[in-house]
Amino acid sequence: MNTLKKIVILGTMVLSLTACSSNNNDKYMTLYKELLEEQPPDIENIVFEDESGNRLLEDESGFITIYNNTKLTASVDGNSTDAEVYFVPSGSDNSEYQQLVNSGSIEDDKAEFILKQEEFSDGLGYLWVVVYNNELGRKSEEFKISLVEE
Repeated sequence: MNTLKKIVILGTMVLSLTACSSNNNDKYMTLYKELLEEQPPDIENIVFEDESGNRLLEDESGFITIYNNTKLTASVDGNSTDAEVYFVPSGSDNSEYQQLVNSGSIEDDKAEFILKQEEFSDGLGYLWVVVYNNELGRKSEEFKISLVEE
């Protein structure tokens, strides 16, 4: 049974047991809090910046133009251990083309990566971040990116 299902079931049990003794209620609340601690962190924000620290925004077609040494910062909320950045070229519906671009740890609720041109198999595609709390991960939204060669 996945952890989210366990939390929903446990939350329902906690609510239905309000008439039970405080000992049982305390036990279920403790277990509920422990399960919440195991959840992957929420991804609050992802920012792309050029080498000068200027924020990179989507163009009118929805693409973010990525340059060599673009900084990607993912802000997270919750217990977190590490993060990974993935890329898949556009036009490929098959996950076999998905590639791990970068990985690292989370410090002070932030994962920071420097994206290098040589890490990408193509200049046009989709990029996303996965943040983890041990083995449990949460995927960000996908960003359409265009890589500019310098």
